[in-house]
Amino acid sequence: MDRFLIYGATGYVGRAAAALAVERGLQPVLGSRSAAVRQQAEALGVDAVVVEVDDAAGLAAALTDVAVVLNCAGPFHRTYRQLFDACLTTGTHYLDISGERVVLEAAAAADEAARDASVMLLPAVGFAAVATDCLAAHLVGRLPTATHLRLAFTQEGPAGVPPGTAQGVVEDAPYVSSRLHRVGGAVVVARPRPTLEVDFGKGPVETVLRTWGDIYLAEKSTGIPNVDVYLALSPRLLKMNDQLDRIRTLLRFRAMRELLKRQIRTGATAEELAASTTHVWGEVFDADGNRAVGRVHGPEAGLVWTSRCCLDVIAHVLAGEAPVGHQTPSTAYGADLVLEAEGVTREDVA
Repeated sequence: MDRFLIYGATGYVGRAAAALAVERGLQPVLGSRSAAVRQQAEALGVDAVVVEVDDAAGLAAALTDVAVVLNCAGPFHRTYRQLFDACLTTGTHYLDISGERVVLEAAAAADEAARDASVMLLPAVGFAAVATDCLAAHLVGRLPTATHLRLAFTQEGPAGVPPGTAQGVVEDAPYVSSRLHRVGGAVVVARPRPTLEVDFGKGPVETVLRTWGDIYLAEKSTGIPNVDVYLALSPRLLKMNDQLDRIRTLLRFRAMRELLKRQIRTGATAEELAASTTHVWGEVFDADGNRAVGRVHGPEAGLVWTSRCCLDVIAHVLAGEAPVGHQTPSTAYGADLVLEAEGVTREDVA
């Protein structure tokens, strides 16, 4: 079966993934809650389906003759469960571009059910996990005795944060601290927020600890019980993160979240995307002081790199490569998956 569904195809990343799929000679089915998807599909010469995420029968019908669904419909805590259930019912493999805690933990909890249904549950197949998860696995391959993992990334250029990512941060803020890391196997809040100087290849840059999907993924991918993820944030974004932490209680009110989301930009232009690059750094070390350091470099992260990662994983699934149960990018396809995306390179530093 060579058909696959992009659900949320009218969104920022969904549109890019659909266009790239057709450019690669694939025939996706475009799915959305909005009837506008029909016009989008007609322009690309592919099929479309309009279905609400809460329509269980409609979702099951949409998934019956597709091998895999790529969920691009965020916020993902509102869409993942319905698609999980539909996939387990129809035997369809599940992918998404989420990095949300609730989705990652739910996928892990559904491992046995997915195995029983011969379904792969692989959330986070965009940049947000593929680049970091694969770098972590590569570093542990170099230092199997590692007990600590530190990851960091930065984006250079004018593209900025994708609107879906920014909206996800706002939606998560009332329920998830932005200062989480894994210590001794447990996910805990770091107080105060740690900083780390990181060399992405052009000299030291100050980064700050930020809750990221790898604190949930890396333990499965690498077995390492201590995981920190850092971001190089502009002073404006760092201030915004700290403000979100301070008003977390107020953000439980939808009106407050919607007020913040109205201030999010709609997305970068093609010129801004082309002028932006992303750099990932990783380090592992063990109790004896041994360490391994590496870097991964690639295009703009939120749209360009993410859409390429998604299509690379879909190509594996369509080729019959879909290990069942809950997976991470590296457990499913190895540490070198990240290198399949056009424009991505990796270097061992130390």
